[in-house]
This record gives sequence, structure tokens and C-alpha cells, in this order.
Amino acid sequence: MALWVLLVLPIQKVQSQRGDFSFGLAPSYKANGYGISFSVNNYRSATDYVHLSITAVFSNEQPDATVEFPYEDYLLNLGYFTTILSRPNRGLFMYFGGGASTGYEYINKGETDVVYGYQIPKSGMIYGGFASFEMDFYLTDSFSLFVPIRGFYHLNSNLNNAILLVGAGIRCYLK
Repeated sequence: MALWVLLVLPIQKVQSQRGDFSFGLAPSYKANGYGISFSVNNYRSATDYVHLSITAVFSNEQPDATVEFPYEDYLLNLGYFTTILSRPNRGLFMYFGGGASTGYEYINKGETDVVYGYQIPKSGMIYGGFASFEMDFYLTDSFSLFVPIRGFYHLNSNLNNAILLVGAGIRCYLK
């Protein structure tokens, strides 16, 4: 009986380190602005997961030295991630993934004025894809610190087709 207990306890501990779902919140930095992302991950196995996130980006566009105007991107992202490096005994995991991204680009509070000869573009829907590299550092069985580096490319954006966000946040695992 004692031998059975000694064998079962380590197995339960290994299985309890990661649940089927995790929720994360990560503020991030962008050139001339900032962003915030809320994500939900559904772990399909020990090495991969499906990712759903809502991201908001707030920034200023400066096409030349005389013109500057604010814009906001609100994005919904759906992707797939896989493990590229794992060190469970040290609590370190690295993931790479990507997928589809769609949202709304809100430019200059909806105003399309001409400023110093520059026509400010119209707000509108955007779509494209994203790629992401994430490092996950386990703090406890239920919480981890994660560092996402996300690149977005939106095919029909009126401003920046490419956006890079670098952040750090907390992830909570459900058991």
C-alpha cells in the first residue's frame, strides 16, 4: 500500500501542473504607444494549445514631422501554438504559434481631416494574421509569468500593415 502511494503522488503532481484552460492578461509596449491583451488558451496536449485573444492597441501615427494623430486597433485573434522548448524541472516553457487576426482600426477619433496637406485615412475593419513567440515561467502550479512577443500583419490596414507588441503578464491555469 505504501509503495502504491509513493507511485501515485508524483503522477498526480505532474498532472496537476497544467489544466485544460488558462487565462492571461498582458500589457505590452509598442513604438509610440501601448497595448493590452486578454487571452484564453485551451491545451490540447502537453505540447500544444489553441489560443483566443482580444487585443487593444493605442498609438500615434506620425507620417511626417508636421502631422501626428491617434489611432486604436481592437483585434480578435485565433491561433495555434506548439512547444519549442520545455524545461519542466526549471518551470520554463517556450511556445511559437500564429493564426488569424481581425478587428477594427479607429483612426483620429473618426475624423478624416486634411492636416498640412496630408489626408488622414478612414477608420475601418482590418484582417490578416499574427505570429507569436511566448516564454512561460511558472511561479506556482496555478500561476505563471509569461512574456509574449507578437507580430501582426493586416492586409487592408490604412496605416501600419505591421505591428509588433512586446509584453509581460500573468497567466492563471484552471485545473
